[in-house]
Amino acid sequence: MDWLKGFSLGAVVCINDSFIHMIRNMGIFKPDVMLMVPLMIETIYKRLASVDASIPAAAVAENVFGGKLKIIFTGGAHLDPFYIDKLEKYGVQVLEGYGMSECSPVISSNTPEDHKKGSIGRPLANVKVRFVDGEIQVQGSSVMKGYYKMPVETEETLKDGWLHTGDKGYLDEDGFLFINGRVKNLIILSNGENISPEEIENKLGINPLVGEVVVTGENNGLTARIFPDQDVIKAKGLDEATVEAGLRQLLDEYNRPQPTYRQIVSLVIRKSPFHRNATGKIVRADAALDD
Repeated sequence: MDWLKGFSLGAVVCINDSFIHMIRNMGIFKPDVMLMVPLMIETIYKRLASVDASIPAAAVAENVFGGKLKIIFTGGAHLDPFYIDKLEKYGVQVLEGYGMSECSPVISSNTPEDHKKGSIGRPLANVKVRFVDGEIQVQGSSVMKGYYKMPVETEETLKDGWLHTGDKGYLDEDGFLFINGRVKNLIILSNGENISPEEIENKLGINPLVGEVVVTGENNGLTARIFPDQDVIKAKGLDEATVEAGLRQLLDEYNRPQPTYRQIVSLVIRKSPFHRNATGKIVRADAALDD
């Protein structure tokens, strides 16, 4: 689902001018279908969660979504199924997909007729998928020929006709694709255990007090670096001690059912948001910087 596909279906396509204006624009244009990255969905949910529970869900949906929204297609990062369940209560179906610019760009997608919560859908008919050491590799007619005038980068990414995505994942018994982290982000502990930080971050990020979170491997243990949600702090009038106590309780609850090697042993509460790149993703290499 993109602009050209929308035009081919005779749809009116509205382009959001700013993340800040998203809620306002939904009220103006009253969309039936939207494309969002997970960060937008997570932000909308926090807005929904702050509404008085006595207000009917239909009334909240009318106010927040414009009253007509039925489907949100999302991709670009993993979305915890928690948010899919929550938005379903407001009559909105969330469908995840997966792709890269190098694949024109879709590799797999859930559809209204064929979907599985938590997955990124079935691979498209023209796409072959295989897994080497857990990495998703793709072959098919939509895979690029190479990067323009970048032979070294092309050789690193395309090998024997297979595109190396850099993502870790698997296919389940029903043919749905799941993604569980980035190969380059793996935390390898001295005992040989491999940890995908994204899986832990998605679980911690559900808590309303967590604005942003990055899990890092330090001193052979896991550290959670958290920038608290400033809107929640302001709305509830929380002081620093209360915020820290709430975050430590969150980590205790996460750690309880986990094996020792997956437990968070250290907490760093940030004073400022993480650095982000041009596409809005957190720059993990700068996670320790706080300015």
